[in-house]
Formats: sequence, C-alpha cells, structure tokens
Amino acid sequence: MELHLKDIVIYTGADYLVEGRVTYHMGDRKRVLARLVDGERVLWMDPLPDEIDERVLFLEEVHDLDMTTPPPANILFRGRIYLRVFGGQAEVVTSGRTPGRASGTCEVWRYRAAGDTFIQIEAWPDGLVVLAGPSAHQGMLQVLPAK
Repeated sequence: MELHLKDIVIYTGADYLVEGRVTYHMGDRKRVLARLVDGERVLWMDPLPDEIDERVLFLEEVHDLDMTTPPPANILFRGRIYLRVFGGQAEVVTSGRTPGRASGTCEVWRYRAAGDTFIQIEAWPDGLVVLAGPSAHQGMLQVLPAK
C-alpha cells in the first residue's frame, strides 16, 4: 500500500488527509511515513511490508520518553519492553508538509513490543523526535485516492 499526497485515510471514525511523506533510505531498507492530519490530530502511518501480516503502523509524537542517542537495545515505556528492530543512518526525502523534518540525513531507530506496538526515534540536526503507537490490520482502514 502506497499513500500519496491528498489521499484520505479513514481510520477509527476519522478522515485523515495525507499532507506529507517522509521516505527513509537505509541501505537496502526503505520505509515511508505518511503524515495524516484530521483537525489538530496528527498521525504518522507506515504501511509495513506485506510479509508482516498486512498491518500498518499508526504513530503519534510523544513527549514522555526521555531519551538520548544512541538509544539502548531495549526500552521500557508505558509498562512495555520494546526491543530494537532496526537502526542506523537514513537518507531522507520529504514531500508535502512535514514539520520538523527535511530532506537530508538523520539517524532512525525502530522498536517493537508485545501487542504490536512500536516506537520510532529520529535524531535530526534540530533535535530528537519520538513517535509511538500501535499497528492495525489494513482491513481497519479505508484509503480514498486523491482526485
């Protein structure tokens, strides 16, 4: 599943507009976060590779995880232990509205906990961004392509 600017994602009763995309290139790995906006609420959606049971991530910026870089191999956050899935330097390409993120390079680390919840830590020249949230089956959302 690939999202494009101005697509609409319907998830948990809300209609989110795709306002931006951030593409991370890490060697042979490519991850894309789409910035979804519904009023004041902002989610970052990552359609996981198909081999992960047709799931997508819905991440929100969090401010209650005090972290330094490089982060440890595992993290205790909100009562769950998260294990590192990947990490390293990424070449980043942005499009649309991606406040706090710009094309260039950053360090990215992703963690996973039981219950398919995730944390993503990004070290940018301007500071650290921490995202956290659950995964959901693709059947729980609907995508309306931009016209």
